[in-house]
Amino acid sequence: MKKFLVLTLLVMVTFLIFTGCKQTPKTLKVGTSADYPPFEYVDEKTGDFIGFDMDLIRLVGEKAGYEVEIVNMDFDSIIPSLEKKKIDAAIACITITEDRTKIAPAIPYWDTGQSIIVKGDSAFKPLSLGDLSGKKVGVQKGTTGEEILDKGIENNEATNVDVRRYTSVILGMLDLQNGAIDAMIIDTPVANLYGTKYNYVVTTELAPETAGIFVDKDNQKLFDDLKKALDEIKKGDEWQQLVEKYFSGS
Repeated sequence: MKKFLVLTLLVMVTFLIFTGCKQTPKTLKVGTSADYPPFEYVDEKTGDFIGFDMDLIRLVGEKAGYEVEIVNMDFDSIIPSLEKKKIDAAIACITITEDRTKIAPAIPYWDTGQSIIVKGDSAFKPLSLGDLSGKKVGVQKGTTGEEILDKGIENNEATNVDVRRYTSVILGMLDLQNGAIDAMIIDTPVANLYGTKYNYVVTTELAPETAGIFVDKDNQKLFDDLKKALDEIKKGDEWQQLVEKYFSGS
């Protein structure tokens, strides 16, 4: 009987040891705004969130030991959602700025910028903020494109601008295509994609920028885990494969 009890105890201890080694991946709730190809958008056939950012954060999360859950929202609500801890991290081609990093630290991953884009058959070819004077110009709410235009108007660099603010870039680009506005200010890689695939022309880049993965400021371990995973990815073939997949190696 004693031998049986000892054997049973050994079996139970062994079971606990081995099952303890199999840790369930922690859930990483990531905010995005899935209306910004090629970075993040919705697959029309499957309804899945796809794009450069989506593939990247899933890869980073997996390497860091997290199970990624994507939460779609308006762009201007992403950083506030991080501040209120509704999400753990965010990726949506979000430009790293001083104001944003006061709320949440960021891990840089992509060099970008803000560009002016117009219809391909438009005679209007603005090369500066000043050229937008007297025009109807679209921006996405909460973006640095909106900030650049607002500051330009405040400094009288551009005057009499009718600013149209959209919750989605897609809505703005539709208005641009339909002639409801004269120009849009959006991230350079996205502008280049529209210019390559559709009837739009990128006329100038206003400012260089860097996009980052933003993380809950009170979760240093998560920040360190994601940064380490991203650094490893960038050193290997996985990074180049992602770039080639969404940007044709450019």
